Amino acid sequence: MMTASKQRNAIPWRRAGVMGLGLSGLAAAGFLARRGVAVMAADDRTRDELMLRPGVARELEDLEAAGVQMRFGPSVPEVFADCDAVIASPGVSPAAAPLASAAARGIPVLAEVELAARFLRGVLIGITGSNGKSTVTSLTGCILKEAGIPASVCGNIGTPLTRIAEAEMDLPEEKARAMRYVVELSSFQLEGIETLHPHIAVLLNLSPDHQDRYHSSDDYYAAKGRIFMNQSPEDVAIVNEDDAAAQVLARRTAARLFPFSATQDLPQGALRRGDDLMLRRGRGDEPFMKVTDVPMPGRHNVENVLACAAAAAHCGAGPGEIARAVASYAPLAHRLEPVGTIDGVTYVNDSKATNVGATLGALSAFEEPVVLLLGGYDKGGDFEELRAPLQRPGRVRGLVTFGAAGPAIARLLRGAAPAAEASDLSDAVRRARAMARTGDVVLLAPACASYDAYNNFEERGEDFRNIVRALLSGPGRDS
Repeated sequence: MMTASKQRNAIPWRRAGVMGLGLSGLAAAGFLARRGVAVMAADDRTRDELMLRPGVARELEDLEAAGVQMRFGPSVPEVFADCDAVIASPGVSPAAAPLASAAARGIPVLAEVELAARFLRGVLIGITGSNGKSTVTSLTGCILKEAGIPASVCGNIGTPLTRIAEAEMDLPEEKARAMRYVVELSSFQLEGIETLHPHIAVLLNLSPDHQDRYHSSDDYYAAKGRIFMNQSPEDVAIVNEDDAAAQVLARRTAARLFPFSATQDLPQGALRRGDDLMLRRGRGDEPFMKVTDVPMPGRHNVENVLACAAAAAHCGAGPGEIARAVASYAPLAHRLEPVGTIDGVTYVNDSKATNVGATLGALSAFEEPVVLLLGGYDKGGDFEELRAPLQRPGRVRGLVTFGAAGPAIARLLRGAAPAAEASDLSDAVRRARAMARTGDVVLLAPACASYDAYNNFEERGEDFRNIVRALLSGPGRDS
């Protein structure tokens, strides 16, 4: 007879494929192989390209030792033909030939989070939205830890959910059920779920993004909406009451709605009233902190704190614990991060602003005139949405465009603000410095991905830091 532990560890597939050997692909391949599944892993990059990333060489060696077969370079469509299921890394489009071929054969193509979620016994808190996911995921985890509630922060934020599921596989039942899994979920991950069931689902906001992958914003929103598809009336859906598109998706959930709003006096939910942030849950108002005590600038961060408070409160965190965790929270890197001040001008790194919605939020965080740096790899954003804020009197001192998308953005926004075109980020900072005046902010909030010149937004943000720090060490240094 199979023991309860062995039943939990059982996987119903004899042979599985893994497409893409990024963080989640490596984790999924190891998870499956260590459970007796024959694994075929493929990546369109060469082995040498993959091994440039820290730690990957050792992981590839471990996978080979576990019996994982691997193919590198452009994959033939039939590479997964004899597999029972395929785990697709988020960065690999479903239209990629090996995945499309598998799907046409009736082979399930699943996300790594779907695989992992089948082995979790605790409460899954799923967090999605166009912007703010990582901040809300990490801050919710901080609140739960402040409240003494065992929590793991994982998913698209960096740690694959399969690594957490595997590490906790042998926990005693009582401890396993007490766990809270705070999981950042991208639209790419949500495309590949079947049974993943967030007991608490958080939808922060929606704005067009990834239009290089989706046919329309409706398709992108539909992928986000899959976070609600397996919820029941016993679950909770925490949704931005100020976001019309999010509200449309929320109507599809069977869960209890618990809204949040930075502008409306809700009968129930997490809200702002005057200078107070509070929870309203049918037992009187529960203020937990002042808006002025939120350590991150901008209305969007007030919304983020309200969403975190709502999620954490449904796990048992109290107002005092929420307030202490928020007040002591250290914002994630590359998100409205002050880098330094030169000649009275503050330089701010928001490299994570990879879509137009995020750039709009970043602009709203400052009362000072801004010199805005826009550009990079265009994912299909509607840059015309930036015209009105750029034209608002006293809001934007100037606009500098750079990177592959720079010339197109410059054409689209011609006349909206004093503008300059730069060849790269270093040139953009130089031109922004010439435009800015004492008291201004030079803001990198590029509304684009980084793939034209960098591997990711972190690398771009680090380059911006280095450029500014080089200026700080020269003449005119203020801080």
